[in-house]
Amino acid sequence: MRIRSLTPSKWRVAALAVALCVVLPPVMAGAQNAPGVPQGPPPDRRVIVDSVEVYGNYRIPLESALATFAIRPNQSVTYREIQKGTKALMATGQFDDVTVRAQDTQGDRAVLVVEVAERAWLNSVVFEGLEHANEKAIQDTTGLKPSEPYNRQEVAAAEAMIRSELAKKGIAFANIEFSQEPTPDQVNTIDLKFDITEGNRITVADVAVTGNNNVPTSDIVGAMNVRPEGFFWFQEGTYDAEALASDLRTTVPDVYAALGYLDFRILDDTLVVDPQTGKARLEMTVEEGVQYRMANFTIEGNEEFADTVLTRYFETDQGGLLSGILGGDTEVEPVFDEVAFGAAAGQVRELYANSGFLYAEIIPRYVKHPGAEGASPTVDAIWEITEGLPAYVRRVTVVGNDYTYDWVVRDHLLLLPGDRYSQARIISSFQGIGSLGFFDAQMPPPDIEPDPTTGDVDITFHVKEKQTGSINFGTSVGGGVGLSGFMGYEQPNLFGQAKAGSLRWDFGRYVNNFELSFSDPSLFQSTVSSSVSLFNSRDRFFQFASGRRKRVGGSFNFGFPVPNTTRTRVFAGYSIARTAYELFEDTDDTSLFGLPPGVQITFLMGITRNTVDHPIFPTSGTRQAWNVELNGGPLGGSANFVKQTFEGAWWVPVGQIGSGGPGGAGGTPMTLGLTVKAGAIFGENTAFPFDRFWMGGVQFGQSLRGYDETTITPNGYFEKGAAGIRDVDRLGDAYLQLTAEYAIRIKGAASVQLFFDAGNVWARPQDIDPSRLFRGAGLGITFVTPFGPLGLDYAYGFDKARPGWQLHFKIGQGGGIL
Repeated sequence: MRIRSLTPSKWRVAALAVALCVVLPPVMAGAQNAPGVPQGPPPDRRVIVDSVEVYGNYRIPLESALATFAIRPNQSVTYREIQKGTKALMATGQFDDVTVRAQDTQGDRAVLVVEVAERAWLNSVVFEGLEHANEKAIQDTTGLKPSEPYNRQEVAAAEAMIRSELAKKGIAFANIEFSQEPTPDQVNTIDLKFDITEGNRITVADVAVTGNNNVPTSDIVGAMNVRPEGFFWFQEGTYDAEALASDLRTTVPDVYAALGYLDFRILDDTLVVDPQTGKARLEMTVEEGVQYRMANFTIEGNEEFADTVLTRYFETDQGGLLSGILGGDTEVEPVFDEVAFGAAAGQVRELYANSGFLYAEIIPRYVKHPGAEGASPTVDAIWEITEGLPAYVRRVTVVGNDYTYDWVVRDHLLLLPGDRYSQARIISSFQGIGSLGFFDAQMPPPDIEPDPTTGDVDITFHVKEKQTGSINFGTSVGGGVGLSGFMGYEQPNLFGQAKAGSLRWDFGRYVNNFELSFSDPSLFQSTVSSSVSLFNSRDRFFQFASGRRKRVGGSFNFGFPVPNTTRTRVFAGYSIARTAYELFEDTDDTSLFGLPPGVQITFLMGITRNTVDHPIFPTSGTRQAWNVELNGGPLGGSANFVKQTFEGAWWVPVGQIGSGGPGGAGGTPMTLGLTVKAGAIFGENTAFPFDRFWMGGVQFGQSLRGYDETTITPNGYFEKGAAGIRDVDRLGDAYLQLTAEYAIRIKGAASVQLFFDAGNVWARPQDIDPSRLFRGAGLGITFVTPFGPLGLDYAYGFDKARPGWQLHFKIGQGGGIL
């Protein structure tokens, strides 16, 4: 008996038929045909395979086919093993057909014959006439490549992708034909060819709407995704069939639904195309209907939240105080906005989800009422709420952290087993994990699996480790010191426990700086953080060329969480350093380096709060830090002063290019940021002038783009080398710096930003005047490289003696010391 195996269902029939032939004894076979005997599958009787023979294989080696079939001579099998082997052969994708039959059956032994029909082999794949789509992308996406078996489904997928890619570029009516020819001198091998006639690119030149008596055509077209071409380069007028279908189905009706036209219909839409030029005119005929106003708004089924809480999500303007003062009619019902009504229901659904009611349903509906003569029709708006029972977190799992310890990740989770489910806390946890910087920025959304019996949920966060260590190096020339450079290594995730270590060496003819630091955010896996650093430096600043200094010392710090908070910490530390100054003999300026050596002993206190979602390229959250340094006094040392600094940053997402998951993990997010920095020194710090503030550039000190280093002084703007100002006069005891940015974050690895900077330094804290700030604005780009962050800024300084552009380059976290 011969059964051809083409589909999974036929595989089962084939295996069953073979079993009937070679397994079942004649008595049972006869019993199947006896009247009154129930029909059913044969019992799992076994037969011994005498041998297995394979025919029809030209390209696939015999050993490979036998290994895939996985049935050996002298093996005892049932129809189930034959079925499994047949499926395995078809699953390889190498065959169009598999036939299994039994021959030379003797008692409980049989020879299995496997006949295969190999798929044709693709020798080449050619796309002729394709100009506006990437051939390699099509092949990689669909799998239709040379030196692979021919697959009809891949051919269909390639055709569909070509049409889709061309349609995105306005080429909507391409003609695609494909043919296959046998390859000369090769068995069962073909050359596949696509003949593509793209045709004209369709450009929407005009959109005409008739029947719109109450809504201007400009409002309708302005809301659509498919818009007419215009004067500017970005107004291309590209025709996209899918986008137009979405406009007609959703976008245009929503314009009217937001204005209360609930009976709106599009009666007809026509695209008139000029075949010679590809210019198109979109014509729409609409029926607006009447405008509805809202008479009543009620909420049903809510027990967890009061009506007064929920109605705030859909408040309507009833005229207000101003209307009453001006004598307006306060009795007129507001226009019913169906779009806002549905969006508010979504916000209420989120409110319930954040309170643990994962299965709550909010169904918005309305009832129309025809208006009396001379009056507008109205609606009664209703939210029908089914709250259900709150869901609790049963299990929280982190998957993919092969190097980083679980507890490091769990320290950033705001949901624990036994907590009520909260969508907001899941998103915050997702952002907290991303802010570690140890995992790929494109994290998938967490899996939330409800238990069908209890309704509780299991939450799984998926992460993917990335390389966290970075080597920093660079070179520079300037300041009269010749060639100098720096190199180092930073690892923010030592041993997979979020411990950070860094080693940096600056070297050159007059420079030899060495610094070693280590920090532990969870000392002995407690809530206490700690850090320690040692340094031995001999350095010379780029803009201060009259001498150099030598410092030797170290510091340690401890941080403690503020009770009942998750992102706020206070810290305290101690540092000691000896500083010596060397004045170059060929200089007349002794204001900075003509000082005796001194010992600086500092006690540091501070408080920080950090909720940003990324350590380098944040898109949301805030970061604030206030530090107080007590120098000298009862601690001893060569100076007696107090230094206070503050930094605050606020980031708000404003949009996204492409789709994304929680927290904007996917796509390309856009964000607005505001940063405020300030500092003040009280007391006498003459012995340590480099603890004061200086401003300009990006390399060191306080940055102000659009200006050169240290050119912003308490006495105004002074260019480098300007006469009449000493080095020490460029330093101040107070500063204020503001930055506003509009940034596009590219997959957590790069950022493009438009920025505006403003800042100044003052001789004394009491001289601070926010109305006297130097301004700069421009464009910047920052990359994360294996050597650390690399930035390039091009900024315009508005308040220089000669306003103009300035190019700034920065690599690593430092770079200001040669």
